[in-house]
Amino acid sequence: MGRIAVIGAGVAALAAARSLVLAGRRPLLIAPDREVISRGETLSPAAAALLARLQWADLLDAESALPSEGRFSVWGDGTLRRAAQGEDAWHLDRASFERQMRTKLNNDPIECHPIIITMLVHHCDGVVLELGDGRVVFADAAIDCSGRAALSSGTAAGRRRTDRLVAVWRVLDLPDDTEPAAATLIEAVALGWWYMAPLPGHRMMLGLFTDTDLLPPGAAQDGTIWTSLAASTLAIAPRLRSLGLDATAADAPPQVAPAATVTASRLIEGRILRAGDAAAALDPLGANGLATALWSGMAAAEAALTLTDGDPERADAYERDYLQGIAQHLVTQQAMYAAEPRFADAPFWQRRRTVASSHPNQEISP
Repeated sequence: MGRIAVIGAGVAALAAARSLVLAGRRPLLIAPDREVISRGETLSPAAAALLARLQWADLLDAESALPSEGRFSVWGDGTLRRAAQGEDAWHLDRASFERQMRTKLNNDPIECHPIIITMLVHHCDGVVLELGDGRVVFADAAIDCSGRAALSSGTAAGRRRTDRLVAVWRVLDLPDDTEPAAATLIEAVALGWWYMAPLPGHRMMLGLFTDTDLLPPGAAQDGTIWTSLAASTLAIAPRLRSLGLDATAADAPPQVAPAATVTASRLIEGRILRAGDAAAALDPLGANGLATALWSGMAAAEAALTLTDGDPERADAYERDYLQGIAQHLVTQQAMYAAEPRFADAPFWQRRRTVASSHPNQEISP
């Protein structure tokens, strides 16, 4: 049986390694230590079903997951609406969730190296990996889950960034005497859109999503300037005041994280397969990021197993299904942005209409 390396420390990598264990393999997990930041993410019912397949359904406990009470939005007009009630979802503490995944995996028969990789080289029968301490390792296949940096991604991958979206955000501690609804709130504004969602541990995430070049001067360095951008919102500002978070949000600068859509035309090169954000990173407005990470890690592991046996059919199907999923997401994303006509003349929204009318993989200048 061939040796399969998994590169990365996030959800996709851990799901891939677990899938290989369940298939009777002892994967090589190369997972450098990293600080995971929780920015307020939602785990969908689809993702919960994938956890069950990994025999990890018990990860959804009070420490890492908070049952959702719905999703509300001010989008398209000035009315606050609740999304149609669906199946149960969870608000996730990403750091706690990944920590529990790693703890579970440490009880499995895996070989783990908490170190960086400095080089990946294609080999006719597999992949050569150079580790940060100078060691050289050979694998029959490698699954790259190294995130947006996409360690394995060269020109052949055809990766393109289609926007400049960033998240400007903070996680706020809620006052002890508040009991907010465990619901997500999204509101469109001329500058982009605001996102507010609860986290386990009596916390609330507040984030502004806009293009990096549209962010007003000082908004990424001064909490007062950042929160002032929410002052005229119809639902975000009242919710901040009702929870006593308006002053708290302004007392420290926010953090900034990339949120741009990055797509690829190839996910497989030789015996290297990409998964998670290394395959594609999508706009969080319409993406189901955690479910996609779990699915892609699991599917890439299944594809690697057959690829090392000389059968590329499963790998080809994985690449085809993933690329079709990206195309479907882009169509949905375009429709969601098109459903907001109030700010049609604002640059943020004009850009989304321009991308919608052009090739979905159109690359933009930095």
